[in-house]
Amino acid sequence: MAQPSTLPFSAVAVKLESATIANAFEAPCGLTERAVQFTKETNSVAVPDCADEDAAPFVDRTVVSKSVAINGKGVMARASLARWRAAFEADAPVRARIEVAGTGAAGGGRWEGLFHLTSFEVGAIRGERCTVAVAMQSSGAVPFTAAS
Repeated sequence: MAQPSTLPFSAVAVKLESATIANAFEAPCGLTERAVQFTKETNSVAVPDCADEDAAPFVDRTVVSKSVAINGKGVMARASLARWRAAFEADAPVRARIEVAGTGAAGGGRWEGLFHLTSFEVGAIRGERCTVAVAMQSSGAVPFTAAS
């Protein structure tokens, strides 16, 4: 059995565009868990077999919309608090990137698009470090660009 080549935690990064420098992206520090979910909303209809109307029909699905969600959890790094707060307070979406390390041939590259920070939770437990949990939802297309 051959083991697959896998990626370490640091190979997937979530970055927000700098609030002060256009086209400069920074990864907010502190996230110890991060996930990106790609979803499609579909409509479905059962299409009958005209040659055998008693046969169970197959379901035909049509894509209605696509969406990308970013979720993260970790420790609340003081240096990242202002950026998360600004993203939440903004009524307009913020530009975000999801980067996957590696060459284009190895699947590396990035997704980039506009996202709303829809959930921003700061928590604390006595005797432990403060925590943060964030959730972002895409607004518009989030195209993938393969690494060079």
